[in-house]
Amino acid sequence: MTRRERWLLLGAGAVVAVLATPVALRHMAFFRVRQVEVVGARYLAPERVVEALGLDPDQNLFDPVDEAERRVEAMPGVVRAEIARRVPGTLRVTVVEREPVGLASNRDGMVPLDCDGVALPYDPAHSGLALPIVERADSVLLRALCVVRASDSALYAAVQTVRAGGGGSVMLDLGDQRVRLSGTPSTSDVEAVTLVRQHLEETGRVFAELDARYRGLVYARERRS
Repeated sequence: MTRRERWLLLGAGAVVAVLATPVALRHMAFFRVRQVEVVGARYLAPERVVEALGLDPDQNLFDPVDEAERRVEAMPGVVRAEIARRVPGTLRVTVVEREPVGLASNRDGMVPLDCDGVALPYDPAHSGLALPIVERADSVLLRALCVVRASDSALYAAVQTVRAGGGGSVMLDLGDQRVRLSGTPSTSDVEAVTLVRQHLEETGRVFAELDARYRGLVYARERRS
C-alpha cells in the first residue's frame, strides 16, 4: 500500500467517525437537555413555547429537533421557529411572532388582531400591549391601520380607536381629532396626512378632522374655538 493510499483510508475513517459522532452522543447523559432558552417571544409567554416543544424528560441535546420546531410553528401567533444547540445541554429556540396591530373585544375580553383580522393568543395584560381599539375584527379596518403603522409610526401611536366611517371609509380617532381614510389607503395617502398635520402644527392651527379619502388631496376642517 502506498503512502497516498494510507492517507485516503485515514481520511475516510475520519469522515465516518465525524458522521457517527451525533448518534453516539445521544446516549451520553452529559448531553442531556437541562435548559431551554426562548428568544424573540415578545407576546407569547416563554413557558408556553417550552411546553409546545414536547421534550422528553431525558431529551438529549443531539436528538432530532425537526418535529419540535414544527410543534412550535403550529402555535397560533408563530410565523417561524428555529432551534439551535449549545453544548453541553441547552436548546435555544428562536421564534418569529405575528405582529398585533389592534385590539377588539369578544366574549373573553380584549383580543389582539393582526393585519388580516386574525385573533392572536396574546394576553394584553401579560404582554403590556398598548394598541388602538378596533370597532370590530374587520380586515378593512385592520389593513388600513397596518398601512398607517408602516407609513407613520407617530400617527399610529396617536390612534386611540378605529371604526368604519360613511361610504366605506375608515375613521381614526385621535382623542378630540379624527383622520378619515379610504377603505384601501395607500402609503402616499398617509404621507399626505403626515405633511398636513406637520404644517398645521407649525402654523399653530388645530384641526378637528383631516379627510384623506381623495387621492393626493387632504381636506382639513379646523376646530372651532
